[in-house]
Amino acid sequence: MMKKFVEGPWLYRILALFLALLLFGYVNLDEINTTRQTNNNDTQMLATRTETVKVPLQINADTDRYFITGYPQKVKVKLSGPNALVTSAVNTLNFRVIGDLTKLGPGDHTVKLKQTGINKDIKVTIEPKEIKVHIEHKVTKQFPVQVNVKKENLAAGYSLGNPKLSQDVVEVSGAKSAVNAVSQVVATVDPDEGTKKDINEEVLLQAVDRNGKALNVLISPQTVNVKILVQMSKKTLPISLEKTGEKSGYSYSLSSTTDSVTVYGRQTALAKLTSLPVSVDLSSITSSTSKTVKVALPDNIYESTPSAIKVTITVTPDTTNTSATSTVEAPSESTAQTSSSAPVESSSSNSQSSSQSSSSESSKANTDVNQ
Repeated sequence: MMKKFVEGPWLYRILALFLALLLFGYVNLDEINTTRQTNNNDTQMLATRTETVKVPLQINADTDRYFITGYPQKVKVKLSGPNALVTSAVNTLNFRVIGDLTKLGPGDHTVKLKQTGINKDIKVTIEPKEIKVHIEHKVTKQFPVQVNVKKENLAAGYSLGNPKLSQDVVEVSGAKSAVNAVSQVVATVDPDEGTKKDINEEVLLQAVDRNGKALNVLISPQTVNVKILVQMSKKTLPISLEKTGEKSGYSYSLSSTTDSVTVYGRQTALAKLTSLPVSVDLSSITSSTSKTVKVALPDNIYESTPSAIKVTITVTPDTTNTSATSTVEAPSESTAQTSSSAPVESSSSNSQSSSQSSSSESSKANTDVNQ
């Protein structure tokens, strides 16, 4: 019986039916999933979404003739509508907000903003809805670049060389009133605190009025390269040789083949110096010689070139002082008393001695003549 069933047509019929049922179920399940996905997509398409984005404001005007001020660089745009359309607009930002000034001349104006490029099914709200602008005739002038360096950031004793710029003169364009108010175009250099290195920077330019206030103008180019040599401040000074510790009985003469030195230090300290004293100690010198003397540095002077100089010392005995010393004797107490008690007698004695001396000289002269 079983053998007949297996070999008969019923087995194949049952298998065919089973496969047909499986195929039917698979097809229906796929259609259900497809329907659900389609419904979800439709739901997403029909769902409302609101997004707010910032976009650049485009100004349409004759910028060759006019300079416009007062308008914001960006505006807010609120988008409300179907989810897919709003998402696409936010992601691509393929729309523009425009302020049309093409028919306006110099003066103050209020301009309504418009948008272009947004799907008509999206509700658009622009904030602000309108802008106030000021239109002036545009002018262009040339100005030299002034370099302003914050010197307080330099290391102690250092100063600046002359700045070298990639461009010394720039063009300033803008409203006539603003350009006429420009006092100078400044490149401000702000070196690191305590810097000793040369400056090599790309610096943003700024146009200012005579009070230092920045002006709303266009500068071309906007930046310049600034190179400045940073070095220790220096000054060359004549030296003055000064004697200290002179010994009595000697006369000293000083000379040196070095007549000047270069000193380095703070600019304020250098400005006060007209010469540099070099002190030579003579306390142990009794004969002519030469010695190397270190240069003493004043306050806020950090270095000198050379740091020491060779000084030639010529020594001669002071005969004037020696003679005076040998001939002057302190009077004895008795002599002093005698002199003070009998000044007349002393004077008389001196007269007698003088008379005797004269007689002697006269007698001698006569003897010489007789001979």
